[in-house]
Amino acid sequence: MVASKLVAVLSTCTLALAASLTGGCTASDDPSEPKAEDCSTEGQNRFLFDLMKDAYLWYDRVPDVDHRAYPSPEALLEDLVDTSRDRWSYITTQSDYEAYFKEGQTLGLGLRWSYDPEGSLRLALVHPASPAGAAGLRRGDRVLAINKIDVEQVASDDLWAEVAGPDEEGVDVSLTIERAGAEVFTVAVRKAVYPMTTVLNPRILQAGSATVGYLMLTTFIEPTTKELDGAFAMFRDSEIDELVLDLRYNGGGRLAVERHLASLIHRPAESGALLDVMAHNDRHADWDKRASFEDLDQPALPLSRLVVITTGATASASETLINSLRAYMDVQIVGSTTHGKPVGMHGWSYCDKSLHPISFRVLNAKDEGDFYEGFAPDCAAVETLDAELGDTGEACLAEALHLLEHGACSTPAEPGEAGEAGERRAAPPREIPWHGLRREVGAL
Repeated sequence: MVASKLVAVLSTCTLALAASLTGGCTASDDPSEPKAEDCSTEGQNRFLFDLMKDAYLWYDRVPDVDHRAYPSPEALLEDLVDTSRDRWSYITTQSDYEAYFKEGQTLGLGLRWSYDPEGSLRLALVHPASPAGAAGLRRGDRVLAINKIDVEQVASDDLWAEVAGPDEEGVDVSLTIERAGAEVFTVAVRKAVYPMTTVLNPRILQAGSATVGYLMLTTFIEPTTKELDGAFAMFRDSEIDELVLDLRYNGGGRLAVERHLASLIHRPAESGALLDVMAHNDRHADWDKRASFEDLDQPALPLSRLVVITTGATASASETLINSLRAYMDVQIVGSTTHGKPVGMHGWSYCDKSLHPISFRVLNAKDEGDFYEGFAPDCAAVETLDAELGDTGEACLAEALHLLEHGACSTPAEPGEAGEAGERRAAPPREIPWHGLRREVGAL
């Protein structure tokens, strides 16, 4: 999700009384007597319906359904979104939203699984402080069964939600694991609230004679800013010449944090240079916002280019970073085509819900956006789950370092194949879909 830093709180006014981006509202009646929330199902559905007819980016495509006929706002939202364009609008609880984006905590197992090129289900990422990390699970572990159901059956019968269980503390998920050099074992991992570490494996590498900074960033949330400042202080102390930013699992987050990262990477000579534009629908052009690079105390890195590692999970604020910096510097992409989400959402609070309909486009300083097909890689590479993230032998990072050292992909591109490696490599493995807030977290 590309989310505005501020959640627009509309709990004291009906949506017909349009919300400002600062959370205020105007009303034709006395503002000293705000309307109380109607937290009945019908009341919540009415609020959502009015919101979609007003602030939704494609409000003119919202159908005129009877909101009273739906059992929940979540069910109603499914019929209101423009499915030809919108894969992202969602509703979550206010507590889950606040815990994740503001406090950097989430409930779950703390693992991300993915298929490798051979079709095996593997663990791609294990968050260090999570239940999965405490259980000793590692990147590269092959998952054979979940809750004693063979993974092939899970996939063929689409049982992902069933085997993952409810998002509640204390829920156990049993995993049967195959690990190189060890006997097959089964471990029960219990869901719990755990702190997210969003900047992983910052380190200094070499590409020929160049000193290279590397880090993986999993999301853009408020605690990320401090983590990034620490990593970039190390990069400045090491006087790096190049930077590899690993966004392969980054599904987005807060634009304010993305803008901070952009300002750490690059600083135009002119003060107040435009970084991006948030453009809303024609009902709310007054909400449009032009954001500049931050004027930070610490200097930006002396970089002439940036290399970004991406996959189909690289979305939203991650893609905004690529698009925004491309207006000012050379940004090279290694990996596979990004998700393709050039739009974002504000948050509206109502009762215990946090509603996030797509409500704006994001454009760079050259007025470029609408990258619904994603960004294709300059050098194609499929990650190797047998290698740790940040290991120079891992396929995507190895390709990034090769690009930096030699100025070209490891295999020359053939005519007509711009943006891809010349010899066709293995197709990116199939992905398990992530939805709603879970897409932002990027982990189960």
